[in-house]
Amino acid sequence: MFIKKAFALLVLGAVIFMNGSYANQLPPFGYPAYETINIHANSNNKDYELYVQLPKSYPDTKTAYPLIIVNDTSWAFPITNGAMALMGGAVVKEAIVVGISYSKGDDRMLSRTRDYTPTFSPTDKNGSSSPARKASGHAKEYVDFIESQVIPLLQKKYRIDSNKRVFVGHSYGGLLGTYILFKKPHLFTDYIIGSPSLWYDNRVMFSLEQAFAKNHNRLPVNVAMFVGSLENDYYPMVTDLLAMEKQLRSRNYEGFNLRVEVLQGESHHSVFPGLLSKGLMATLPLEK
Repeated sequence: MFIKKAFALLVLGAVIFMNGSYANQLPPFGYPAYETINIHANSNNKDYELYVQLPKSYPDTKTAYPLIIVNDTSWAFPITNGAMALMGGAVVKEAIVVGISYSKGDDRMLSRTRDYTPTFSPTDKNGSSSPARKASGHAKEYVDFIESQVIPLLQKKYRIDSNKRVFVGHSYGGLLGTYILFKKPHLFTDYIIGSPSLWYDNRVMFSLEQAFAKNHNRLPVNVAMFVGSLENDYYPMVTDLLAMEKQLRSRNYEGFNLRVEVLQGESHHSVFPGLLSKGLMATLPLEK
């Protein structure tokens, strides 16, 4: 019951964040302050903001902290940030949480479709708006931006443990995380992937994994993948994730640690807080 109430407060924070003027409307439970960094992406010539939440203990230590990077920041950053405020140091290790905004001046759905999708699929019936679909397929440039600018900037500015970088993504964000896993898995040591849109572009992600497997027998990362049991009601989200699990396990990648779980009674729009909690506990356990 406590966890449900706590996450209800986190969702309230997300709503306030999305509706603007959030700096002056902090929830009564003391939503943590964060830093904002403006950054221009050289790979796609777009402007973004990085939202950086440091652990409470950061000013009083010389510790290098794990890094958590999240996308879809209008809702995923405040929920992740709030979860770490509740759990960090008590249930999981403290970590630096960084959210990457949608590109400035662009429609939110266009930005996420352009940046999070791996291939150009302008007529995909399951996609978002027509203008967003016509901008699809630029995950490569976005991942290059994360690799060449975001991570180096954060490592230079903050005390970050290079041995613990965590990616968190849901839906198209989960699709992006899966793309990174098969294209540049070294960018992160751990992946928390929720409800990935594996249906995208005729299940192109399965083909990308096959291409990866032809040239690699090692995949030394930890991956936790989740989906809600009710998600098959709209798209074959559960079916696709279980098929991806089967395909991945058949490879026997060296160093690969995979966890897959179907969360009962959860839909596409309710599953994120629960999978985030489970993923963080699996990824950042406190040392006994």
